[in-house]
Amino acid sequence: MEPSASTSPAVYDWWGQVPAHLRTTTQLAALDLPRQPAGPVRAVVTARNPAGRKGPWDLYDLRESVPTAATAAQLAAAAARRTTNANARTCAECGAHPETPCTPTDDGGRALCGTCAHIRRLRAGQAQAATTAAAAAATAARLLADEDLVVLHIDYTPGEPTAAGTPRPPAAARITAVDRTGATLYDHTVRLTGPRTPGAPAHALDPAEALAELAALLAHRTVVHWTPADLGPLHDALHRLKLPTDLLPADRTNTARHAVRSWRADLDPTTGEHRHPTPPGTADRLLLLLRRMAVEAPSTGQ
Repeated sequence: MEPSASTSPAVYDWWGQVPAHLRTTTQLAALDLPRQPAGPVRAVVTARNPAGRKGPWDLYDLRESVPTAATAAQLAAAAARRTTNANARTCAECGAHPETPCTPTDDGGRALCGTCAHIRRLRAGQAQAATTAAAAAATAARLLADEDLVVLHIDYTPGEPTAAGTPRPPAAARITAVDRTGATLYDHTVRLTGPRTPGAPAHALDPAEALAELAALLAHRTVVHWTPADLGPLHDALHRLKLPTDLLPADRTNTARHAVRSWRADLDPTTGEHRHPTPPGTADRLLLLLRRMAVEAPSTGQ
């Protein structure tokens, strides 16, 4: 279906979001056989262009474009005058002949097509990721060497919604802590609401006594948990209940998510950014992950 002229232009925040059929006037003119817009603006991108200038840049549908006035003889003459990598039309890596100009490498070397340039960036990212992965593995080994290590995990029981359907904060939290051998040090479900608020399991403990026991257990320990967000609902509940919120030793508490992200060194092939790791889900699984990290640092094979 052809796009309607009455459709409001889409807005993109970065070039990677822009579909291949949408081009700026500069990109249309840079084609091997240059073209020009013959239809309305179909979208806008607000990102910076290769020269570093910030948009917005109007985007036109390539399918609605028409050839420029340049004749075949003029285009042949322009190609004959082309002597720099900036306008090279043959990839020095794979030999492709893309319609758009090849990209000179950052070091001023060979001009590469978009695919080869992207692969080059990914390989550079992988090499950097291998360095941070090794550092993350060393961090895991250091934590596991600590005899006072405790791995902590919290699962929340959702609160019952109000009669109007409004969500309530978590009604309870199951808190699990294991030591570096995997032995369970703490495993209790704690109520996070007042005794008259529904939603908490019947076996949930009163928070004052149960969390005082947890704070005493962790007082002189090195604590590892997944991410600071895990503690947010618990902290908020304790604040509402007017109970102490400083359960974990501030100077010996570590979060693992960022280190795991670095250790996995798993780059998104589209963006080149690290993928976000999936939470382990339990204390013993996080401990297992730390053990793997300590002995298995990813290698780029380069």
